[in-house]
Amino acid sequence: MPDSYARTSPGALPVGRKPAAGHTGDVFGHVWRQFLETCRRIASRLSFWTFMAATVGLSTIYYFVFAESLYDSTTIVSVQNKSSMSSGASSILGGVLGSAVGASQVEQLYQYIISPDMLKVLDKKFHLRKTYSSSERNPFWRLWWPSSDDAFLRFYQNMVEIQPDTTDSLITIDVLDYDAKRSQAIAQEIIAQTQRFVNAQSALMQSQTMKFARDELGNSVRAVQTAKIPYEQQVAEIRLSAAQTALASAAGAANAQQIFIMPVATPNLPTNTTRPERLLDIAGISLVLAIAYAVGFLMWANVRDHAD
Repeated sequence: MPDSYARTSPGALPVGRKPAAGHTGDVFGHVWRQFLETCRRIASRLSFWTFMAATVGLSTIYYFVFAESLYDSTTIVSVQNKSSMSSGASSILGGVLGSAVGASQVEQLYQYIISPDMLKVLDKKFHLRKTYSSSERNPFWRLWWPSSDDAFLRFYQNMVEIQPDTTDSLITIDVLDYDAKRSQAIAQEIIAQTQRFVNAQSALMQSQTMKFARDELGNSVRAVQTAKIPYEQQVAEIRLSAAQTALASAAGAANAQQIFIMPVATPNLPTNTTRPERLLDIAGISLVLAIAYAVGFLMWANVRDHAD
């Protein structure tokens, strides 16, 4: 065994004895001073400009060597209901550009587009799981766990950017993909599936509205048929008349509940890649890290001053 390991350093404690409280404090104080000294030496050799040069260099290598270019197919749809669609060209234009549905319905469509149900349809048609996890993809932007549905969904949500506008009932959809034609096709399929979803929801609301009105009418008819005295007969007939009126109103209300997805801008076929925005991203990373360096330097100076 080397002497440096065999010798007992001066002041070392005998085995089995607990260090005194004062000695423990000295040890921690010594370790802390050594840590500060190490940080000081690193800081003295790592200037701000050295740090920024390394940041810009590494960012440039990533974005121009590893990062893949993505195509972006953009589409905008308007969410309308039938009550806003009246006759006349001006009314139609107003229905397209106006606010026709509530924020909850726009949010519902947004959630459906980024849902596992939508992804399941898209994956079946475009084999997205295989595409995203291909070894040809950027190692820093790849689906590394294709067997995980949660990881697959998160990756898909990063490839589809949705911007709901509840004020004007508009939804902007940006579909990012490695291939221009597939980007456009995915955007078109999203619109088609969204229209099917909306139609199904409208049919369900209409069915529930009419069912309630018909049930009330049936109960009113039976009440008239089973009335035994004039007073009961009169009350039942009043109820029947109200139910008939309610059924007619329900038919109009059910018709007005029908929701439409109207494309304002159809999915385009991108001709140039737009993501990532390399120079802008490099500038953004450099700015953030420059601020982080400044904050860290100020914190370090504060700690050093207190230590002195």
